[in-house]
Amino acid sequence: MKHLFTTLCLCLSLLTFTCNAQDTLKLSDLEILNNTSWKGQLTYKDYQSGNPSSVDATLQIKIEGERITYNIQYTYEPKKNNKSSVKIKKNGTYYGNEKVVSNTLENGTRIFVTSYEGKDNGKKATMFITRQFSETSYKETKEVLLKNADERFIRNTYEFTKI
Repeated sequence: MKHLFTTLCLCLSLLTFTCNAQDTLKLSDLEILNNTSWKGQLTYKDYQSGNPSSVDATLQIKIEGERITYNIQYTYEPKKNNKSSVKIKKNGTYYGNEKVVSNTLENGTRIFVTSYEGKDNGKKATMFITRQFSETSYKETKEVLLKNADERFIRNTYEFTKI
């Protein structure tokens, strides 16, 4: 009986650990992006019409110390250009303020997914950002799951080729 109780406790501990396990992200996972330039476009779902629209864009990515800096320019809308930086936090479980959901490397392509709570078009939602990149391509897709909804929809996608 004593061995059964010990075995049961051990199994429950392992199950709890497995259920709470979370992928992490390291700065070295992103090294392939350091000092790179990209050309492509942003495709987004227009809030008013619901139709997709595309905008040409360029992107530069640098790792400076512990920060990853993104500098994006919109070819025909320069007032929308943006420079931002993010840090990997909490032992790799957060990418900035976004929780790391998964992180995989397969056939030279890294895919990591993050999530955060926010609003989309004034409605509470959970956002899921999937970043997928290799030596030659970079893709970032934002999916939205509105509160009380069953399915996500794609709000926008950045798709770039290395230049």
